[in-house]
Amino acid sequence: MQRAIESQGIPTVLITLDTEQSGLMRPPRAIHPEGFEFGHSTGKPFDKETQTAVVRAALEQLEVKQEPGQIHSKRFPGY
Repeated sequence: MQRAIESQGIPTVLITLDTEQSGLMRPPRAIHPEGFEFGHSTGKPFDKETQTAVVRAALEQLEVKQEPGQIHSKRFPGY
């Protein structure tokens, strides 16, 4: 789906907790919040601070030139 959206000229960023599976799909841009539980890809419920930080980190990837398939791991203190 990400590639279809990108083909229309809309940049996307994948937030993934499964780097192995996501890497096989070679997403155009992706981040991996380290240590997060499945189902909490942007943080725990009601943790607005962490969720905002994850979304900001994902949006920052729109400004970074990346090769498809690169997944940038990032730690978020407090999670």
